[in-house]
Amino acid sequence: MRDAEESRSKNTRRLIERKYRNDIQRLSRYWPKELVNLEEAYSGRNYIYLQNGEIHDFSQDEIRLLASNIPRFLWRLVSLPLLLRYEIVGTERHYRVLGNTWQKRLAEIMLTGDYSYSGKEKLTISEFSIIIRKYRSLIFVNLSI
Repeated sequence: MRDAEESRSKNTRRLIERKYRNDIQRLSRYWPKELVNLEEAYSGRNYIYLQNGEIHDFSQDEIRLLASNIPRFLWRLVSLPLLLRYEIVGTERHYRVLGNTWQKRLAEIMLTGDYSYSGKEKLTISEFSIIIRKYRSLIFVNLSI
């Protein structure tokens, strides 16, 4: 009886894990295929192509708000959208910034309006909530498997 129960439990777990992986793969088709720098976005290239061939439009108001917080000579260095990966490590939950140092600086600018040498590598849940309210169309989040 106990073996049958354990077997059902393992099968159920495998089904759930397979469903989760399939959902993640399906969602990955909506991940950006390309990035644009802030200068391009501000000049009218305010869209990107996704992996599935669809187009994602950035909010022009959000682009203008972001541009007002970044000196113009840096516009070519930051790329949109900001790419994040939601991670759970033990009991800690955070969003990891994907990309180079300028993307980490972009995350910090979105959060505080200023940047440091190393930028912001991880965002807490509350920090993520702050920037997603201001820059909804400029951020993509991936789930770690």
